[in-house]
Amino acid sequence: MTEKEKDFADSFPYVDLSTFELDRELGKLLPKEISSRIEGICVGRPDEGTVSLVVTDPTEITIYNIVEVSSKGQFKPVLMRGDRQLLRLAREFVYDVPAVRQQETWQEWLQSKRLSSEALTVDTGKEGTSEQEITGKTVETANRIITEAVALGASDIHLETFEDFLLVRYRQDGVLRIIDEVRPLSEARALIKRFKVMAKIDVTLERVNQGGRISITVGGCDYDLRVSVVPVPGGQSMVMRLLNKGDFKTSLQDLGFSEKQLGLYRQLIHNPHGMILTCGPTGSGKSTTLFASLNEIVRPDRKVMTVEDPIEYRVPGVVQVQVNSAPREEDRKVTFANTLREFLRQDPDVLLVGEVRDEETAHVAVQAALTGHLVFSTLHTNDAVGAINRLKQMKVEPFLLASTVLGVVAQRLVRRTCSECSKPVEPTEQQRIQFQNHGIDEVHLAEGVGCAACRRTGFKGRVGIFEILPITEKIQDLIERDSTKLEILTQAREDGMQTLLDDALKKAAQGLITMTEVQRVCKLDLSIAHERVSK
Repeated sequence: MTEKEKDFADSFPYVDLSTFELDRELGKLLPKEISSRIEGICVGRPDEGTVSLVVTDPTEITIYNIVEVSSKGQFKPVLMRGDRQLLRLAREFVYDVPAVRQQETWQEWLQSKRLSSEALTVDTGKEGTSEQEITGKTVETANRIITEAVALGASDIHLETFEDFLLVRYRQDGVLRIIDEVRPLSEARALIKRFKVMAKIDVTLERVNQGGRISITVGGCDYDLRVSVVPVPGGQSMVMRLLNKGDFKTSLQDLGFSEKQLGLYRQLIHNPHGMILTCGPTGSGKSTTLFASLNEIVRPDRKVMTVEDPIEYRVPGVVQVQVNSAPREEDRKVTFANTLREFLRQDPDVLLVGEVRDEETAHVAVQAALTGHLVFSTLHTNDAVGAINRLKQMKVEPFLLASTVLGVVAQRLVRRTCSECSKPVEPTEQQRIQFQNHGIDEVHLAEGVGCAACRRTGFKGRVGIFEILPITEKIQDLIERDSTKLEILTQAREDGMQTLLDDALKKAAQGLITMTEVQRVCKLDLSIAHERVSK
């Protein structure tokens, strides 16, 4: 290209597609074959008779004729310059995205493609062995699924086998989204087998439950995938939990506690000894809360130890142990209970038990709290008061619970309303009554209308809703007397405890979350029960 030709090319405006938001419907104003022929993409429609095109070479005068002829004189092009590689990806986004991924935005697609080009290295546990030496379509598909999940910030990858295809879904912001369908079934089975090989799971066993782990590096960051496989009629169903192995940096202020809740919770975790429990279903952010708590209280003069299954986050200055139930010999297994017993011989100050799953672990954890240690753990219960009953079911004596448990936190994760496209909405009469019943007079509801920043969903990110039950003297007395759950809940409400529903409604009234999200995580019957208790 001569200097004169270069100056002519530079006279056309340059569009950086990496900062642009493409509209798939606009792009399709130009037929696919024409778009490929002119190496361009339609990005706008200034008026009825013109289209704005970003092309590789706007000095190519034949583009004008091609567009006019192909549109039968309907459009005249307005040309701009763009990057060749980005234009190739843009054409793929407009014309070749599978139907199940049509909801993805251009920025999401671009990010997934960027990471797809990154080398994905699987840690085989053997020096000098690299999974990158293995090639083939199945390997490429497996790598793409993982790198795209990383790019989209997914927490889980679901591979579900049906009669004649495999459905691939990612969980993003707590909600599952369909990403792809793998056909035929032979390719689907090969893909499951590939992931099992990566997770060091026996591929010859297909009719039993199996578990494993994949350690990978993508884009310079290390990740763990916790793999679970179960047999289904069509083959096998696999779920992989995606965990970032980097240092844990989340603080308590990042979780979504209100100012009052944060102050109350900090009082609990700064006690010298006792037990603090975090409750909620899988994926409700319990581990994040516990490790944010550890980050707050870790200091050089304290010995902090954890036993986890698996180790989800790394915390500098904390001794972390991984549960291992694989060995057949009981004395070689690393369990919550036997590790916790061993911890007590290592002069700890703070202990974290990943989960209280059985009677043995519950009794050892209570004993540790009784003997001067601060113990953190989790339970799978729906609310804070339910944790007391759950420990009773594990045959922990009520008088021990009353003297060791400092407090219980129940929590959920809900989708945060996108701040970029949030619009105020008027509450219904029923909603106004509900807010009034919970002592909320000032209501500013909002909903996201959908934009590029939130992938047209109206939600971006997640925030926690919390229910904190401090064990006061009155509640200690009720626990010792083996009182019912309703009696403890009534006293807790009189002491000022805010329920999950209370906290959710307050966040909805501030426009942080929608009423749809409140209804998704807080059942209406619970609302009625709490209102009756408060009366």
